Parts: sequence; structure tokens; C-alpha cells
Amino acid sequence: MKNFLLTFFLLCCTSSLYAQEDRFSDIGQIRGKEVYITDNSALDVAFTIVDGKVKPIKKNKNANITMAGKVYSVENDVYNYKKNNYVVLKSTDGTILLKEEDAPLYISSFVSKTYWQEKYDLYRNDYIFFDFKKYNQVHSKNATIKYDDLTNIEWRGLEVTDKGAIFYMSEYNGANPLGKFKVTNKFFEESKDLIFIKKDNIQPYVEKYNNRLAKEKRDKEIADSITNSKLRLAIALDDANFKDDDRIINVHKGDTLAIFSYKALEDKFVARFHFSNLLFKSDDIEFVDTKSTTTEGKYSWDRKTIKSSADADFLKRKGDEGKVQRFEVAAAYDDAQTEIYINRLKTAIDNYNKDVAYKRKNQIFITGIGYDYDSNEYSSRFGMYFDVYNCFSKTIKYVEFTMTNYNAVGDVQRDDMGRASRTVRGIGPIEKEEGGRYSWDDVFWDDRSVIKKTRLTHIKFIFTDGTSKVFSGYTNINKHMSDNAWD
Repeated sequence: MKNFLLTFFLLCCTSSLYAQEDRFSDIGQIRGKEVYITDNSALDVAFTIVDGKVKPIKKNKNANITMAGKVYSVENDVYNYKKNNYVVLKSTDGTILLKEEDAPLYISSFVSKTYWQEKYDLYRNDYIFFDFKKYNQVHSKNATIKYDDLTNIEWRGLEVTDKGAIFYMSEYNGANPLGKFKVTNKFFEESKDLIFIKKDNIQPYVEKYNNRLAKEKRDKEIADSITNSKLRLAIALDDANFKDDDRIINVHKGDTLAIFSYKALEDKFVARFHFSNLLFKSDDIEFVDTKSTTTEGKYSWDRKTIKSSADADFLKRKGDEGKVQRFEVAAAYDDAQTEIYINRLKTAIDNYNKDVAYKRKNQIFITGIGYDYDSNEYSSRFGMYFDVYNCFSKTIKYVEFTMTNYNAVGDVQRDDMGRASRTVRGIGPIEKEEGGRYSWDDVFWDDRSVIKKTRLTHIKFIFTDGTSKVFSGYTNINKHMSDNAWD
């Protein structure tokens, strides 16, 4: 019993092995198959039907038949003639009969095309990708790439030979196959899942492809982030005023602006300045990275200077893309610069308040004083100017100045007109903590050059309420002058 089972198992295995080959071991295996004939050995025992009778082909003198290199369809049913069973082979050239009993004489020249056709159909449905990087001899540069290493392939048919099968294929370009090539079944068997990729096995390629896309996307994001994080500065070419809600923002010529976007429809750049977003025309600003290129012509008037800015071009190209990040960079710069600006303002205000307090406490009312020469040809004629600051709590209506001349030895000196001193009146008003300048030409004439100096020796302030305040004597008045009053 054990020997029987072992024999049965071996027979099953043998049958299975034969089922996996393209050759036949017995006549029953060829029925219903397509076969490829490798040589003409079967002609020696082949028959055909002439006038309803089965006759050997060899005896038909008019027949010039070859079986080698042809494919025949073997019918399932046999043809019976005079107690003989014949295998029926059909092709486009006609019908050939072979006796079953002669199978040992011809079956070895039969190759199962059906076997290869079934393989072909299986492969054609499953192996639809081609790793061209591993077999680039047949790859077309115009093929449609999928997942970096793969292209789609189309199976274009097969050819059976005595050595096996040849598969014809081509790559795809969009919807059209191109680059026809062929491979032997042996090469395909060795290359499948390595060069020829099954549709169920492309996940590693998809993952690699997606990883590359993700890396490229991330690299681009990093590159864009680095590019967007660059601070783009421009200089205001003129003074400008902007209204932002309830406040007026003054931009002065030469101020530095942080530019972060561009509005193409308005041809305006968007700048962050003093906590606000301001619009500037292209002609109103000049980017810090601006370069000038000068071309010489044949004549001087052909000389041209062209200015270009990579930052301006970048912003125009990007538009709103990446604007949020550039805004953050520009806003951070503006925050720091505006804080410096505000601190300077605070310092200036503090200094001003200290100066006002000092002037009020010490009643400093002369902040500027000097000689004022007229523009005529008489250089010996001169006057004086006074910068007056109202350090009082009342509005000044008039200011009367008395000026006295002195010679080189310190005595009072008269001018050419006999005037040792003169009193002039300046008209206000000058409000509290405000100032004004008064000046007079030709107050004194000194053609002899005997006047060494002229001093302010008396000053009277007349206020709008009718009251007045008087300061006399140069030494006393000098106490009420700022340290840098004389020019």
C-alpha cells in the first residue's frame, strides 16, 4: 500500500512537472492545444484527405508542404478512418492528420504554444511596469516615467521557437506605446520582479517616489523659507504722508522701509513702516540691492544707465505667495527700528522737557544772538539778530532790545552817526514755550572801525495782559542766555 501511494505521488509530481513545460510526453497532452512545429520530421507520417480518403502527404506529388516553423491548432476530437485514429492539426494552410500510434515519431518536434500563450496572458495582465534604470538598453527618453524608476509597458505579442518563446513589448508615451523591444522567456523569467515589475509589487517604488516628492517639497519649503526670510529694504526717495486709521505717518526722504509684497494691479510695493503697511509706487523707492548698469553709445547722448534690483524682481514674481512669512520678517525689522525711533523721540522729549524746565527755572530768554551785516556795499554797516524764547507764563506782545557799542579798551563808543546805543522793538506774539527771531540791518555805522563789540544791555518784555518785565546790564542779561547763544 505504501509503495502504491508513493508511486501515485511520483506520478502526480511527474504530471505536474510536465504541465509546467512547453513539451509533450504523450499524445493526450496535445489535444485542444496550439502547437509550434520545430522541424519537418512529422511529414514522414503525416496524412491529408483527398476525395474523402486519408492519404499520406509524401505520396501526393503535387503537394509542396513544410511544417517547420508553423503553428497548428490541435482539435480535441480525433478523426477515425478505417479503424485508425488520427490527430487533426489545422492551420491557415490547411489540415494535416497524424496517426495517434505514430506519436513517438513526431511528438518530440511539437512545442506547446498554448503553454506560452497562457504564460503570456498571465504576465501581460500582471507585469505592467518596467524598471528602465536596470535595463536601460531598450528605454526611450520619451517614455512616460512613473515612480522615478518605472515606466508602463504594453505587451505586443509573442513568438514561439524551438528554444522557447519571445515576448514583444513597448514602453508608453502618454497613451501611445513606443520603443518596441523583445525578450526571451528565459531572460524574462530571470528578470521578472527585478526588471519587469508586477503591479502588486510597486509599493517600494511608490514609497521611494513619495519620499522623494516629500523631500523635494520640504527642500523647496526650506529654500522658500530661507528666501522669504531675507530682509528686503528700500530707501524712500521723497517725503510722503500716509493716514492709517486716526494717525498720520510721515515718511521722510532717506527713510529705510522694509518691503514684503507687491500689488501688480496697482504697481505698488507694500512696506512695513512704523507699525503700518504703506503702499509705494516703484518710482518712489529704491531698493538697497539696486545695481546700475551703464551702456555707452556712439554719442554722449546715447549713454544709458539701467537700474535693476533682484529684490524687486523677486517680490514682483512672488506676489502674495510667501507674503505672510516675509511680513513677519519685515514686521520684526520695523518693530526694532520703530522702537529705536520711539526711544529717540522719548529722549528728545525728555531733553526738551529738561531744557524747558531749565529755561523756565533760570529764565533763559535769549537762545541765539549775533551780528547781522546787510548785503550792500557798505560792509561797515551792521545790525544784530536775537532768538527769543518765551520762558515766562504769559504771552509776549513786544520785545524791546537796547544795544550798546564798546571800543577796544572797553569804553562806550559812538558810531559814525554819533549813536552809542539804540533801542529797537520786536513785535510778537510769542506764546509760552515758543520762540522767534528778530533781526535788524544797519543799526550802526562804523566806517572808522572803532567799534570792537556791541552788547545787549537792556531788554524789556511787554506781555499781552499789559504787564512787563525788564532786565538791565549786560552781565545780568548774559545770565539769561543759553550757553551756545552766540554764533
